[in-house]
Amino acid sequence: MKKLTLITLTLLLTTALALPPATAQEDSTRWGLPEGATLRLGKGPISELAYSPDGTLLAVASSIGVWLYDAQTYQELALLTSHTDDVLSVAFSPDGRTLASGSRDETIRLWDFATGTLQQTLTGHPRGVTSVAFSPDGQTLASGGWDNTLRLWDVTTGTLQQTLPTRTIDVLWDAFGEDGTLQQTLPTRAGSNIVFNPDGRMLASGGGDATIRLWDVATRTLQHTLTEHLDYVYSVAFSPDGRILVSGSRNHTIGFWDVATGKLLNTRTEHRGPVLSVAFSPDGRTLASGGSWGDKTVRFWDVATGTLQHTLTGHTGDVFSVAFSPDGRTLASGSGREIYFWDVATGTLTGHTGDVFSVAFSPDGQTLASGSGDRTIRLWDVATGTLQHTLTGRMGEVRSVAFSPDGQTLAGSGDFTVRLWDVATVSFLRPPTVQHTLTGHTGDVFSVAFSPDGQTLASGSLDETIRLWDVATGTLSHTLTEHTGFAYSVAFSPDGQTLASGGGGNDKTVRLWDVATGTVQHTLTGHSRSVSSVAFSPDGRTLASGSEDGMVFLWDIASVASETVREDINGDGVVNIQDLTLVAAQLGQMGEDMPADVNADGVVNIQDLVLVAGAFGEGAAAPSARAVSRARLTVSDVEEWLIEARRSIRSGSGEASRPGGLSYGRGIAVLEQLLASLMPKETVLLANYPNPFNPETWIPYQLSEPAEVTVTIYAANGAVVRMLDLGHRRAGSYESRSRAAYWDGRNAAGEPVASGVYFYTLSAGDFSATRKMVIRK
Repeated sequence: MKKLTLITLTLLLTTALALPPATAQEDSTRWGLPEGATLRLGKGPISELAYSPDGTLLAVASSIGVWLYDAQTYQELALLTSHTDDVLSVAFSPDGRTLASGSRDETIRLWDFATGTLQQTLTGHPRGVTSVAFSPDGQTLASGGWDNTLRLWDVTTGTLQQTLPTRTIDVLWDAFGEDGTLQQTLPTRAGSNIVFNPDGRMLASGGGDATIRLWDVATRTLQHTLTEHLDYVYSVAFSPDGRILVSGSRNHTIGFWDVATGKLLNTRTEHRGPVLSVAFSPDGRTLASGGSWGDKTVRFWDVATGTLQHTLTGHTGDVFSVAFSPDGRTLASGSGREIYFWDVATGTLTGHTGDVFSVAFSPDGQTLASGSGDRTIRLWDVATGTLQHTLTGRMGEVRSVAFSPDGQTLAGSGDFTVRLWDVATVSFLRPPTVQHTLTGHTGDVFSVAFSPDGQTLASGSLDETIRLWDVATGTLSHTLTEHTGFAYSVAFSPDGQTLASGGGGNDKTVRLWDVATGTVQHTLTGHSRSVSSVAFSPDGRTLASGSEDGMVFLWDIASVASETVREDINGDGVVNIQDLTLVAAQLGQMGEDMPADVNADGVVNIQDLVLVAGAFGEGAAAPSARAVSRARLTVSDVEEWLIEARRSIRSGSGEASRPGGLSYGRGIAVLEQLLASLMPKETVLLANYPNPFNPETWIPYQLSEPAEVTVTIYAANGAVVRMLDLGHRRAGSYESRSRAAYWDGRNAAGEPVASGVYFYTLSAGDFSATRKMVIRK
């Protein structure tokens, strides 16, 4: 049996809710809290660590951005937020002026960390950026991604210089020559992470086979094989003098190795989870290590003695569930196989063998129910920490549990169903029994919640719907369908008038619904991953939301309800691509009190459009492919918007030149992501239209990369009829009549061709494809 540890955290929820307004405002500004949120609990999982060249700063890549710490005092200095998904890698430029961050959101961002401003956004890796590294002169950035490519970027201009194929995603600059050609190929194992020693003569590789290999780069010979870890080696790093190699492993250990002999010098086992990243300070005296899963700490070590100097806490793993106790003094959150209690006494629970997806207090506070991936629901005595009952049956993973207000019924969701258990007469000899099994969802049910009067049950599902059920009869009352991703979590307000729901997948929002009408009142953005749990405080004034980004946000419901979001053009409670297209449709219009005139300057222009994009870009993902398709946007549309937006910055006419410029910068970043989502993933030749035709037709195509493009028309006997030289074309979709290749049905001499079958071939770089068309007169 595995253990569930109840960790005591000294932060008092009641104290946090009573922060003076000035302090709350200062924290909101400093740490980039989304609008309406009053506090952030946790700092997100740790992906990678990097010291600045002068050793004064430590950058920590997390799910919500990049945290910058003072490496001497260990204090947080800044949080860089702009990425819309987990930050997986960070690197400082050699001159210490620029920080590069790579993310699961498929972008690389270059920051001036002295001011915390975003300088450039680079897009190109279609599946996420897992590694970044600067060249020694700082002029080129290398990035590795899950698309199995290495990309080289010009740091000054942000342009892509080369794309090189590779089978390892952890690629370092030193592996490539100045011309970008591969110098050496060493037989490392799949999934290896690699690092060069300071003089570039030795290479260390560690990976999934639980070994570390030291290679002589010049001779490509294996020098040492280090095998003491016995589990996956996630990270390796050489000391600045090259004498010591440090490694972090999945078995929770850090190994200190003598490079010359290959002997293990020291092993540290203080981390309680896998060690994902290790980094030496520039003077070689300190080692920083980042833990994951059961640990989530950053630890600083004295390299000479191997002793622990300091531990940074607050970084958390996926938060699957949050629940307030009835007296409002305790917040429980489920993360991994642990249940965290904020402001309770310590204790130990033994039970679940899978992730704890949901926790719920009984109305009297004496019982805690927990639902798990081990397909059971467990009932715990809160006072003693003992297991009372284990509920089993033909259930899948139990994603959510909830007590009815009178405490007599327990709802639990597994697979596509919701079960209602009678817990009113439960005793040691009489386990709970099933009253109703609710069916109808076509996807896994992730969350359930009772209304305050106990008459209605809400369920949120992978099928993107929220369903409201009559508890007494087990019948369906209403279905809510507004979420654009799956409905991950639901909770009723204490007065029963509002339903809160958390979105999953592409959604990542918290929505507040009017229960009586079933309409969305407000949409809260800020989480960078799926919102797996929502819970109201007993007084209904605070909403807690927990996410897979490792964050718990506390929202002031009163301030949220009083907000009027100027960027919400259509007034549906969410700023999204529909608002963007409404502004685009009114560009150039002038007048007073126009909803699309966001900055109220009397004209709908590019500034308004970028501000709308910035509003749904802050903490939210770029529009989904489905939303983009519905909006009928084209590459040329977004390219023109970006040109105008950047021009307004250069001319000083945009909001970027005034307070609030960060919103403008976010807007441009979202438009860049939107453009990247519109870019074709492969070059294709499409069917001409109309076909058959007389006398003219258009030939559409898509380019995944820039190329010189020609279209050649052939007769049925293979003779060339006409060649259309389209010149150099950028990557994008060329499908509309204004962008597709056009043929007027005439040959090279300008004469109309006869009826019959013809063929057309698109040539673009190394790509070539042919299709058939018919002229009918």
